[in-house]
Amino acid sequence: MNFDQNRLRAFADVVSVDAWHEAFSSDKREVDLKVDVVFSEGRVGGEDDSLVQFRLRLRRATLVLITPVTEPVGIVRESIRREQADEVREWSAEKVRKTGLLAEGGIEASISAKGVSGGGHAKLDAKMEAAHTYRETAHGKNQPMKTIFRYDNIDETYTWIIECDTSEYLYGRAWDANTSPLLRLKDERVDPGRGIAPGVRVAVKCLREDLIISDIRLKEEMSLKDRIIGNEERR
Repeated sequence: MNFDQNRLRAFADVVSVDAWHEAFSSDKREVDLKVDVVFSEGRVGGEDDSLVQFRLRLRRATLVLITPVTEPVGIVRESIRREQADEVREWSAEKVRKTGLLAEGGIEASISAKGVSGGGHAKLDAKMEAAHTYRETAHGKNQPMKTIFRYDNIDETYTWIIECDTSEYLYGRAWDANTSPLLRLKDERVDPGRGIAPGVRVAVKCLREDLIISDIRLKEEMSLKDRIIGNEERR
């Protein structure tokens, strides 16, 4: 496997995009475009001919909607997903702290003017017992990812910038595609019953500084354990 194929497979592991919409018809000139975007992590260099291995993740990505000028399709602007309605996770945590004190003791002695063996006698018993339990409960909500919509006036494209909110890198589903469509498409053919139905394309882009590369390992600098395991696997 060459470097380009390995790179494509790694990016396929880092982000996946699935887009769909209902079919246009004479009775249905507008349909919802649903896009499912899921982030994970990829590993590069697992092949025998790779010289280096590393882990790849993203801290920021941009979803782009492309509407070719040759396609008779329009965008219903009022339906564009502009608000930040990303997945919200609720969390709760309870901290329990117990404090206890139990002490019991006794002192007994004979006391007199001549010494400890006199006729006087004194006895002291003490017992103290106390215990407390403290519970602290916290509740909250956070958004693992946040999305910002913007229209590119130069390229005339619709973009959604997906960023980390409470984590260091993107991981998981950006939003629920079924309950939160991206926008509505409009069939602008004169006769929707004739010809091929129009289509659009979606893509995910990222900049070099958006890549998180970690756990870099050179094949020549692998540990002795890895070398032994590798030799055993070849046998």
